[in-house]
Amino acid sequence: MFHCIIILYSTRVDQKVFSWTQHTKSLILSAFFWGYLIMNLPAAMIGRRYNNQMLLAMSMTLTVALSLATPMLVVAFNWPVLVLIRFLQGLTQAFTMPMIHGISAKWAPPNERGRLVGFVLGGLQFGTVITLVGSGLLASTRSGWPSIYYTSGAFGIFWVILWLIFGSESPDTHRLITRSERNYIKLSLTQTVSEKKNLITPWKEIFTSMPVWAVTISHAGHNCGFWLLLSEMPTFISSVLKFDIKSDGFVSALPYLAMWLCQFPVTYFADYMNKKNVTSLTFSRKFWNTLGMSGGALGLMVLGYMGENANAAICMYVFVVAIGCCTNVGFNINHLDLAPNYAGILMGFTNAVAALGGVLAPTVCGFIVHDQTSVDEWRVVFTLGAVILFFSSIFYIVFGSAEVQSWNEPRNENVGVRSFMQMKTDYGSSSKYTSSSSSFGKLS
Repeated sequence: MFHCIIILYSTRVDQKVFSWTQHTKSLILSAFFWGYLIMNLPAAMIGRRYNNQMLLAMSMTLTVALSLATPMLVVAFNWPVLVLIRFLQGLTQAFTMPMIHGISAKWAPPNERGRLVGFVLGGLQFGTVITLVGSGLLASTRSGWPSIYYTSGAFGIFWVILWLIFGSESPDTHRLITRSERNYIKLSLTQTVSEKKNLITPWKEIFTSMPVWAVTISHAGHNCGFWLLLSEMPTFISSVLKFDIKSDGFVSALPYLAMWLCQFPVTYFADYMNKKNVTSLTFSRKFWNTLGMSGGALGLMVLGYMGENANAAICMYVFVVAIGCCTNVGFNINHLDLAPNYAGILMGFTNAVAALGGVLAPTVCGFIVHDQTSVDEWRVVFTLGAVILFFSSIFYIVFGSAEVQSWNEPRNENVGVRSFMQMKTDYGSSSKYTSSSSSFGKLS
């Protein structure tokens, strides 16, 4: 994604420059999410049948290969091939979150799940910071924008090697873990990991559950706002605020650095309040989700009316992205509350629907913004993003819940040819992760 953003507005005279329209740029940026949308749920199901460590390594290897081939292919065939590459990378990257989710299920003690979410998702923001800053610097060198793809590809290969050496799908197969740590993890999961096999996925109950749809709507709304900022703010900064590409890389990274730093205390504090029974689980999920999404909606509205005041706009940009970290202990972890036995399939489903946000954000922006220097046109984009975030927040308040759903207790059957459609246990139920209230909640 970040590589595409740089190539879209790179202006070096000694590298080939592509005079693409805003609509073409938006098409390129959204192509990734079409592949991501299509493959997310199938990837989650495949992950239940094959080694998650190897699937994650294969996914990254294919993504790296496509990245390394991008400069040569784009120069030869122009933007259509870049759309295809981004689509294929969406297919391969769709394995990432389901595999991480599946691996985390075997490594995370129940009382540490909130903090695990903060730590794992912190890698996403930290990677965003490094890539936004590094891409701007690399694009300004003599090698130009192609060096971004080659450098990121080299780092990707390095990561795959480290992952295959030091990573593991579970504590049982890790070569370096101590016996005491392995025993601690396994003992902490004895009451939460079900031993049942051949579980039939209750598709009807999942698709008709309002709490599941509350998570899904929040996930999609959050993604729409997040990817709107990630994919379009660099264009806004360079076209309206008049920052050059090198400064733009640093400025664009500031919000994600703030988000990375803020989410650690947020997730730790939320876990602490729940553990001490200061807040019910339902209240905690809704409170933090509302803070993250409604706060972001307010910030987007204000951002749309700041005009060309660069300093104020950048500060608000940082605020909108940083406060989104609160959703990591809102909808982002709610899958584990609703149906511990089917947390993986719920993540695959909501993540697939949420990919629509990544598709729609740059596409809609391309239809609205015809003059990239027009503050009025960008105001429409920001207002629309704010409305989506606010509606998603309200929907979650009304229909969200942290109670374990009745359909979490599955039938244990042998279904023959339907076995591929089954979702075997991700998590077992635990009374400590239920909530006594399905309303907005109250202090207890």
